[in-house]
Amino acid sequence: MLAGWELVIGLAALLLGSFVFSAVGFGMALAMAPILLLILEPRQVVVLANSMIVLATVLILAQTWRHYRWRESWLFMVAGLPPVPLGVILLSATAPTILRTAIVGLILVIAILSLFNVRLPGARTRGGAVGFGFTTTLLTTTLSIGGFLAGIYAIEQDWTREQMRATLAVYFLLAGTLGLVLYAATGLIPREMAYTIGVGTPAVVVGAIAGGWLARRMSLRVFRYAVLFVIIGGCAALLGREAMRWL
Repeated sequence: MLAGWELVIGLAALLLGSFVFSAVGFGMALAMAPILLLILEPRQVVVLANSMIVLATVLILAQTWRHYRWRESWLFMVAGLPPVPLGVILLSATAPTILRTAIVGLILVIAILSLFNVRLPGARTRGGAVGFGFTTTLLTTTLSIGGFLAGIYAIEQDWTREQMRATLAVYFLLAGTLGLVLYAATGLIPREMAYTIGVGTPAVVVGAIAGGWLARRMSLRVFRYAVLFVIIGGCAALLGREAMRWL
């Protein structure tokens, strides 16, 4: 159970994550996982991140539901549901050290790809929709990191920012809700985690509202570099901490 400075750090991470997620439609775990991994175990980070993603998607849809692109995204949505049980099994069975290493490694790869503006091919094909939908959910359910792939898929469709935010919100809401049900069924949401989710909810609400305000006013290019700075800085702090543990 978080208390003292750990609670302050945790709430700040949740605020930042929901702020980023609401502004661009993905990236909650990218922004807050490097910080949360300093104070929580990897499984706790994954469950907490996915719980807050579900809450944030509801707030985003309240602002953007009219822009939802069902016809263009239904295959992507459907492909994101089958891997959820597999992700929950992997999360339950994988050692914390392996989870932590995988999360940090994936964040760094994503940060590098973003810096060089690397785009993945095939997102406009039916096979691409299935591949992106399946892989995004599997990574999100297992590691909390996967929304970046959904962001690439949405960008390749040439959707407006509001269409992107609304469509990805529906995607994460469906997969995230199923994930939470399975987390609870497999004992991954004990009383302490439920308490942390409850305490962190106001921070997520504030961050989501502020992120929605930002989405309508701030240059996405400027905001992207700010997010990358947070991601890389958080990864550097986490890697430094992990290096000290091995010395």
